[in-house]
Amino acid sequence: MWIVILIVLLAGLAAVLFKIIGRHPAAVAELPAGPRLDAAADMPQPDRIPYSNETIDEAVIHCFRFAFDVQRFDYPIDGEHAAILESVAQALDQSVHQRDYFPRRPMLLPKLLQAINDNESTRQELVRLIMEDPTLAGAVLQRANSAYYRMTPEPIESLDRAVFMLGTDGLRVLLAAAILQPVFSTPGGYFESFAAITWEQGERTASAAEACARAHGDAEPIVARLLGLVSLLANIVLFRLTMDKYREHPALLPRAEVFIQAIRQQRACMASLIAQAWQLSDVSIAAFTEQQQQLSPSQMSSLGRCVYFGELCGVLSMLATRGYFASDRAMTLLIDQGADREAARAMWLAATANKGS
Repeated sequence: MWIVILIVLLAGLAAVLFKIIGRHPAAVAELPAGPRLDAAADMPQPDRIPYSNETIDEAVIHCFRFAFDVQRFDYPIDGEHAAILESVAQALDQSVHQRDYFPRRPMLLPKLLQAINDNESTRQELVRLIMEDPTLAGAVLQRANSAYYRMTPEPIESLDRAVFMLGTDGLRVLLAAAILQPVFSTPGGYFESFAAITWEQGERTASAAEACARAHGDAEPIVARLLGLVSLLANIVLFRLTMDKYREHPALLPRAEVFIQAIRQQRACMASLIAQAWQLSDVSIAAFTEQQQQLSPSQMSSLGRCVYFGELCGVLSMLATRGYFASDRAMTLLIDQGADREAARAMWLAATANKGS
């Protein structure tokens, strides 16, 4: 009797187990996938890092709001305004030869860069070159007399003494800015905050690009700084060019979205044209070509990455110093875009320390 009962119980248990086992594969297939144990698989892959993303695009848009003092610029561009935009694109190559909105290569620039980078250049040689440009000489004296450099209550009136006080690094920063700042200007009447905002962004970009070059040691810092300024100088040139096209239509009121679209579409191309017109190196021109092609940062040259991260830091620091972007979020974004932590920190400190001038 007990044997019969035991056999019945075992048979029932076997039936239950059979149902569970037979149903198991389908049940597992229906469950949502759990978290992967391989943490490395979730890390950003260098060859998959995009040139831009939604966060970067929104940050750039916000900077344009500051520069043009507008809240919206997503209005459709049609009719005569669309024709203005098209004429700007068609005039890029010709604009290189028009002095009004394309700055000529500063004649002192190659001489000064060569002298500063040459360890055998004497202070007297630098003083002689600087004295060829009275405006530049004044800028050197002004910087040497700033609170950062001057150690005595007596003002520094000797250019030789000023050069000594600034040192090579100080001169590099000063010369890149002093030579280019005068061309960061725009005609009055419309969007009058654009030039000042763009200059501030240019200085932040240049500082971050230089810091990137120093952090990695595989690009010349002064060249990276110069290209950082040129990348924002392209915005100024495009602004002038667009304004010129509007002057051909006196009854047409300039619209911010047309300027912004022209800059967004053509800035990398214009920066490359400036670099070519100034007869900068092939490596420098290639750095801007990489921005035109919107390569992944991981696929760019060393100098191209300096320009890329300089521009990104320039945008983010403009927002951070105005309370629109958190520093820790900016650091995360830089690292996600391929910057190592130490380089990201150095670039961010350089960009946020620079308040423009």
